[in-house]
Amino acid sequence: MTVAVTACSSSGPQPAGTRSIAHGVDLCADTLSPVPAGATNGKLVGTINQGRILIGIEAAGVGTIALAYIDAGGLHVVPMAHDGTLAHPAWAPDGTIVFDSERAGGRHLFRIATDGSGLTKITKEAGSAEQAVSFSPDGSRIAYEHYSCVEERNFGIQVAKADGSSPVALNKPFPLHSPAGESEAAFSPDGKTVAFVRSVDDTHGAVWVVPAVGGEARRLTSDDFGAAYPRWSPDGKLILFGGQRSAGVEDHELWVVQAVGGEPHRLFKRDAATWELEGEWSPDGSQIVFGVFTPGWDHDELWIAAADGTHERTLWVGSKSTGANTPHWGP
Repeated sequence: MTVAVTACSSSGPQPAGTRSIAHGVDLCADTLSPVPAGATNGKLVGTINQGRILIGIEAAGVGTIALAYIDAGGLHVVPMAHDGTLAHPAWAPDGTIVFDSERAGGRHLFRIATDGSGLTKITKEAGSAEQAVSFSPDGSRIAYEHYSCVEERNFGIQVAKADGSSPVALNKPFPLHSPAGESEAAFSPDGKTVAFVRSVDDTHGAVWVVPAVGGEARRLTSDDFGAAYPRWSPDGKLILFGGQRSAGVEDHELWVVQAVGGEPHRLFKRDAATWELEGEWSPDGSQIVFGVFTPGWDHDELWIAAADGTHERTLWVGSKSTGANTPHWGP
């Protein structure tokens, strides 16, 4: 899914992947909506046998109501002040959590421990917005989207040191006020390559890869997919991504493409009535976790399946008008 830089309304139940803060509010705003009465963190109905799955739990129209993770012991909410603008939580290699937020004006990156301690602002550049962080495997670097609120320009994917210093743009900036841009960076398991989405407009975008030190970017899919949330398999051979469209019609589904290139293949074989949103690999690559939504539902769900698209089961069920976004399955 593509990055929006202007606010839009979010009325009524929608899948979490389409109402995400990253895609639906002004990156340069500074707003906090109250948590609606009756909103809950959903219900855990399954278990996992490895690692921890980090999620942002959203309520329709108000943004994130909780930052949480799932492990073998259940669902754990990170204790912190309410922040409806929080988005894109990701595990750092040291076990802390990094996310982006508008809590301090503009959109910037923050780090916090799972017990709610040590909240630290990472990026601080005035007039800019940074979001959707990914760590290099050794924890020394971060990749993220950079947007200028002063120029209203998407500067694409940047790589910086883990403390936000020494940022370097991997690709050229986009024209002023352009609907095109780059987002959703993901370091490869060997740290040498960054996958990302290069969007043309709100419905067209492709998965690309570029050397983490900069260089020529390489296209992996066509723009027709409306690609979103690319994620490397642990062995670095495959990239899982979401698609908004199929044969020119809206059809949210998960796809897999080889990192060296080739024809993408659809992971699940079902009709367009069930939407698959934002998938992520388990640490050993044997499973994936992904969001599920069916138009007409008043909530989202998280499902787990084998990496070949079989043995699906429900892990988490949202309460009314809630969903779990951008799952990150860490060790």
